[in-house]
Amino acid sequence: MDPGLLRHRITIQQKTRVQNEYGEEIADWVGVASVWANINPISGREFFAAEAVNSEVTHKINMRYRSDITPDMRVKFKERYFRIIAVMNLQEKNVELQLLCKELV
Repeated sequence: MDPGLLRHRITIQQKTRVQNEYGEEIADWVGVASVWANINPISGREFFAAEAVNSEVTHKINMRYRSDITPDMRVKFKERYFRIIAVMNLQEKNVELQLLCKELV
């Protein structure tokens, strides 16, 4: 993995339940980790190929390996959010993760 490609600072968030000022329990997103990553929109060719499998994937996010990332989390990059569709341990080497994501609008 070329660390020079990891130029985007992202925050991995997990949904949790918290109490608001009225004592009500509400769902909220809490930051789990801030890491360097590479965010790439998938190309038109990849999108066409992926449409047969999963039409929701709009971006690939590559980052250093972490064992605690799951598809029920999301990625925050500046003011943008990405829902994690799939987490792939590239070549099963525990070196690099690729997150297949859908940008939330």
